[in-house]
Amino acid sequence: MKIKTLPLIAFAVFLLLSCQQGTPKTAPPAVTNTNAEELPWASNLDLVCGMTIKQTVEDTAHFNGKIYGFCNPNCKEKFQENPAKYGAK
Repeated sequence: MKIKTLPLIAFAVFLLLSCQQGTPKTAPPAVTNTNAEELPWASNLDLVCGMTIKQTVEDTAHFNGKIYGFCNPNCKEKFQENPAKYGAK
């Protein structure tokens, strides 16, 4: 194996490990002036990493009247820092 491929393999392993489903460590953000159960799901994709998610995931965020799901707390955190960067409308 060439030495040049090692960083690429390490990066791929890092991405796979960072997007694993896990136990949520933070509570979902509060929603103001709306019932969270009535909000529509924005997508079946984690907008940060592109992983397919189920609408039963526990890591969610509410933004512009929609629910966004995430494969893990790290993706949720990144989304909350700048939702527009990830195409949230």
